[in-house]
Amino acid sequence: MGSEEWNKLKERGAKHHKTSGVEPIDLFKDGEMLRDFALANIMKYAFRNRRQARRQVKISDIHKIKHYADMVLIAYGEELNER
Repeated sequence: MGSEEWNKLKERGAKHHKTSGVEPIDLFKDGEMLRDFALANIMKYAFRNRRQARRQVKISDIHKIKHYADMVLIAYGEELNER
């Protein structure tokens, strides 16, 4: 994974996650917890939109799902292609 690609992806993240020091997402990645963290968040945002009573999909949640999916692809893409 290229660090430039990872940094571009992080820039798309919410501003409230930005810190002056180490960002939490980097701790998840370095601690080998990123995949589980990202997949859990994908499920969270997908479940918010599964109710039949809701006629419209919340677009911001779909963008968040895509953002977390991109994290998995960038961080583990080469491993995923090997399978």
